[in-house]
Amino acid sequence: MSMSSRKNSTYKLFRILFINFGLLLSLVVVAEIVLHLVYKGGNPFLAPARNELRVSDPHYTHGLKPNFYGFDAWGSNKFPIFTNSLGFRDAAVRSVPMTADRKRVVFIGDSFTESLGVPYEQSFVGLFAQAFPALDVLNAGVSSYAPSVYYEKLKYFLDSGLIFDEAVVYIDISDIQDEAILYSYDKNGALQMGLFQTGSEECSPVPRPPLPRPEKRWWEKVSYVGEFLGQMRYSAQLGRAIEQASFEDFAKSRSVYSRDYARPSWTYSDDSSCYGALGIEASIDKAKKQMDRLHELLSSRGIALSVGVYPWPQQLLYDGENSRQARLWRDWCAGKCRRYFDHFPDFFQYKAQNADFLKSLYFWGDFHFNDRGNELLARQLIKNYE
Repeated sequence: MSMSSRKNSTYKLFRILFINFGLLLSLVVVAEIVLHLVYKGGNPFLAPARNELRVSDPHYTHGLKPNFYGFDAWGSNKFPIFTNSLGFRDAAVRSVPMTADRKRVVFIGDSFTESLGVPYEQSFVGLFAQAFPALDVLNAGVSSYAPSVYYEKLKYFLDSGLIFDEAVVYIDISDIQDEAILYSYDKNGALQMGLFQTGSEECSPVPRPPLPRPEKRWWEKVSYVGEFLGQMRYSAQLGRAIEQASFEDFAKSRSVYSRDYARPSWTYSDDSSCYGALGIEASIDKAKKQMDRLHELLSSRGIALSVGVYPWPQQLLYDGENSRQARLWRDWCAGKCRRYFDHFPDFFQYKAQNADFLKSLYFWGDFHFNDRGNELLARQLIKNYE
């Protein structure tokens, strides 16, 4: 092939590449213009994915979709999830009759009782059900619940005709802040779940991540696609940062294991201003009054009430075995509860025997129990229930 022929072929190749690049760039620009015209409210690629599992409810704010089978995700953990006909998490999709031919125990709590991140069989309620096959065990717990919801949800199902013999309420440490900021009643007496607005970054319910979100680059600001790719890149980097993070990284101010993370700090610090207009003490009183209402409701129907408590990482790190959480509900239970399950001693004993107790009991970089944490809680629950 002559020199001129080679030059001509090279020219044609570059011309084709240039034209194709121009067409591709034009299509991207047109697509961005159309997307910005159609989705003026924000990037459609970053809109929250529709979660069919979690549904709103007019009686008790929110719950789980009945007869659901699918998967849920917590962090990097994807796990199967089933709900029964009542919308309670269960071992399988099943129809639950309003009356039972055996003793029925209903558990209720927040995300710890729902057991985010683990299959039902590894949750402490699931393990309890396996240990007592003669009982009909129901798990009414759902993420972000608090005493106001415990009362409204159990009242709704009782009024609907659900018969059970005992309610076991696992009260979470975060319930106090949720009562302070998240839940209130409207003028018609209906429970409302508001936005978690604490007024400052220091009070955010979401702990500070080990890898801060970088400032958006110019192409992320003008392009939905660019913004999406930037977010995907950050998510991948954040996942690696969490895996590689040390305790010191997570113990920095307002991080997930820090002393000043406001959500669990009320048990060992009176300084937190992250409890809204009520403050810590009035929020505690509100939680106790809602539990008083629940106790009166159950007592009027001849239903026993039991209460359980457990520690967050902060209590194991900065508090003591006789935490204010444990004392508060132990004192409240006197004369009201059939059983009081205090799991603080078991977790502190585990800590004394295992230097790496945080990674052993909780999802790393999180405050929820992993399968081993659920197992430790279930072991003492089963022992004390027998």
